[in-house]
Amino acid sequence: MKKITPKTIKSLVIAVCVFTFVISLFVIVFWLLNKQEMLSLIFGRVTMKFNTALSFLLHSICVLVYIKQSRFCKIINLTLISIVTVIAIVTLINYFFEIENFYVIDKSAINSPTTAIGLLFLGFAILGMQSKKERIKKRTQFVFIAILLVSFIVILSYILQIPIAKESSFINSMSLHTSLMFLLFSSILSVKNSPKEFYSLILSKYAGSKLIRLVAPYNFIMILLMSLALLYAVNHNIIGFNFGFIIFTIVALFVSILYIFGIAVGINKRDVEKENLKNSLYQANLELSQLKQALDDSSIVAATDVNGVITSVNDKFCEISKYSREELVGKTHKVINSGHHSRAFFKELWGTIKSGEVWIGGVKNKAKDGSFYWVHTSIIPFKNEKGEIYQFLTIRQDITRLTMLSSQYENLQLKNKEIEQFTYIASHDLQEPLRSIRGMVNILKQKQIDEIDVVTNNCISFIERSTDRMSSLIKGLLDYSRIGVNKELETVYIKELVDSIKMELSDTIKNTNAKIIFDNLPALKVYKKELHLLFFNLITNAIKFHKKDVDPIIKVSAIRSGQYWRFSVSDNGIGIENLNNRNIFGMFQKLNRRGNFDGTGIGLAHCDKIIHLHGGEIWVDSKLGEGSTFHFTIPINLN
Repeated sequence: MKKITPKTIKSLVIAVCVFTFVISLFVIVFWLLNKQEMLSLIFGRVTMKFNTALSFLLHSICVLVYIKQSRFCKIINLTLISIVTVIAIVTLINYFFEIENFYVIDKSAINSPTTAIGLLFLGFAILGMQSKKERIKKRTQFVFIAILLVSFIVILSYILQIPIAKESSFINSMSLHTSLMFLLFSSILSVKNSPKEFYSLILSKYAGSKLIRLVAPYNFIMILLMSLALLYAVNHNIIGFNFGFIIFTIVALFVSILYIFGIAVGINKRDVEKENLKNSLYQANLELSQLKQALDDSSIVAATDVNGVITSVNDKFCEISKYSREELVGKTHKVINSGHHSRAFFKELWGTIKSGEVWIGGVKNKAKDGSFYWVHTSIIPFKNEKGEIYQFLTIRQDITRLTMLSSQYENLQLKNKEIEQFTYIASHDLQEPLRSIRGMVNILKQKQIDEIDVVTNNCISFIERSTDRMSSLIKGLLDYSRIGVNKELETVYIKELVDSIKMELSDTIKNTNAKIIFDNLPALKVYKKELHLLFFNLITNAIKFHKKDVDPIIKVSAIRSGQYWRFSVSDNGIGIENLNNRNIFGMFQKLNRRGNFDGTGIGLAHCDKIIHLHGGEIWVDSKLGEGSTFHFTIPINLN
């Protein structure tokens, strides 16, 4: 619905005044030219009188002048209304004292004070409109309504062709165009004089206003049409008045009830929709409230205007910054600037959010007590219906501890790299003196046996065993340091891998009469070299630690468990002693007493590092004297 503005009403008032002025001017001219047959819209009925046309002419000028709202115009206005008042009084004197009309003789006119009284009250109402007192304006409104009703009754009498009678001469003495001009004038001036509350009552979107717009037109149109039909039927002797009144009442009640039911159905439907909308809105508000509560409990939140001035902060912001809410609101984030970031950093940040995009990154801030803290920050621009940014919402997470851990992790990685590099260099460099010692031992062994006494020979044997063991240790360290270097994922068929290990250990398997059992092993994307070393070490240990006079049996199996493959390498060997009191996967941890079995104690450390390289876990179940089962997991989709 198009909104009715004061400017629209003003335009309508001017249009009605101009129309009235033109009609009045034509009537005056026809009277002066003695063209009375042109003065009645309906042949044989009352004409508009000269003094009536003159009064309407002056009234229209009066209203047009009033619109200007100047002091000079007010004087003219008062003068014109005074003239109309004099004309009306003189007309009434003519009527009551039966004095002949001294303006222009109207032989067809029926002497009646209706028009004169209407013009007189219309003049008073126009004066009342100009008053600054609301009480006078309200009473003026009643005058306009009275004039409107009288003119409407006269128009109805013409429409229904009610004949002039002595008892109705008070009404029928008014011409049709006079009543039309009274109707137009009083209607438009009544609208202009109405208070703003009246417009709100009729045109607002509230339920009461909608009800008025629904009911009022129906009541007016239905009653009007039915009344016209009743009067027409009675005047033309179609039905009697009493019977017609009964029909009128029954039809009016029936139609009114139907109309009320229709309105009730519409109102109920809208109420249901309103209730559903209310419930949806309640749920949405509840969810928003819960989301806000969750956000406030878990995050550091602040809102700023487009210039970065803080408009609101939550409790967590105050808690981490050590500032009170009053100290923060109205200031920019410079108050917590640590000086850690460059101008280019903040320029890039502002460029992103000013373009309407979300900025995400880490920021180092400074609290009121001088301490520093890191926050993971997201800045979200909010736009209005025009697409213009009007505020920014900043959501932060305290990542100070994570940042410190990340820094420590980086330092640890660096240290590990240095240790691995040292291990590699040390192991490589230690090979040279070992080779020299082994060479000297070989020279001594080439001497004649009788040239070497028993003690010296025992010393040579001890040195030889020690150098061999130290060489194995150094090789183990080298292998350990190389695990994960130049690693490359590739698809490996585990069955083929175990077959290749069986080929490598064929002599050992033959000498110990060992059996290696496996079936339905999967294909995986793994680090092939490292996984080969893992299975080689576990199978070698299973053969090495077998029971005396018992053929070793090694079983390799795999089952799928969620997103992992779980492998098992079990044996029927001697088992592991004191399993619960030590970490067998540590460096230089031997499974059994050194004197019984050869080994460096590095093999299981290799296995542990290889499994963690693949993102899995490794553990062992063992019973002394019954055997051991090594379990390990490898992800199905390793990236």
